[in-house]
Amino acid sequence: MAGRRRLLAMLLLLAAVGPVRATPLDSALLGSAPLDSAPLDSALDLVTGNDFAPFTGEDLPEGGLLTEIVRRAFGEVGLRYEVRFMPWRRGYDGVLAGKFLGTFPYVRTPDREMEMLFSDPLLEVRQLVYLSAHSGMVFHTPQDFRGRTVCAPVGYALPAELAELAAAGVLARESPADLPACVRMVASGRVDAFVIDEFTGRSAVAKAMVGDEIRVAPLPYARAGQHLILSRSLPEAAAILAAFNAGLRKLKDGGAFEEILRRHLSAAP
Repeated sequence: MAGRRRLLAMLLLLAAVGPVRATPLDSALLGSAPLDSAPLDSALDLVTGNDFAPFTGEDLPEGGLLTEIVRRAFGEVGLRYEVRFMPWRRGYDGVLAGKFLGTFPYVRTPDREMEMLFSDPLLEVRQLVYLSAHSGMVFHTPQDFRGRTVCAPVGYALPAELAELAAAGVLARESPADLPACVRMVASGRVDAFVIDEFTGRSAVAKAMVGDEIRVAPLPYARAGQHLILSRSLPEAAAILAAFNAGLRKLKDGGAFEEILRRHLSAAP
């Protein structure tokens, strides 16, 4: 319980700092479409995935912490969109194909930035390295993954440094259908590690009841923002994201954001 309180305090402090500064490219994209220059109403739904507690999941209250934040932020600016749950890869591909308005939560990667526009961060979290207790692997830098096998489910992105190692053939990647499968594979020693935010990782390990088989590297891998993303090919994407960002700021400035965090994280395992 004390550990959970410390994590919650850290996350609330990060939230109070506000969103990270947008890059010039982000500012140009979001500034290129005034809110009244494109229709913001859409018949399309938003989409997200399961097995990502406490952030998203059909079995979680309000669909998860970030599902509630996304809905509430849109509500602050008078927009209402339904949220559907489906496999991550199918949802992402559906956004690209114009079947869905947008998806969340996603971290920035170079490949995704070629296809998607990113909102301000919904949340910034620490990514941790979860290691098999049966592996002698230690983590100090991404180079420690050389010659190892990492697990990242279909639709999940490896951190950029690990993606480069995998592309160079010096890191093997296993990609099962979902995160619970990764947890089991690491617990059994079939793979060495997976990298994910501390809240989702802790929840997944607790749910699988394999805490004795998995250890967490003392050094965090990185900090990463979680974002709402829309396809660059959607004409009104920049205007919708600008409205969403305004709603997210209102949610934070009014204190509702912290209340949502406390409520969801206090119920997390």
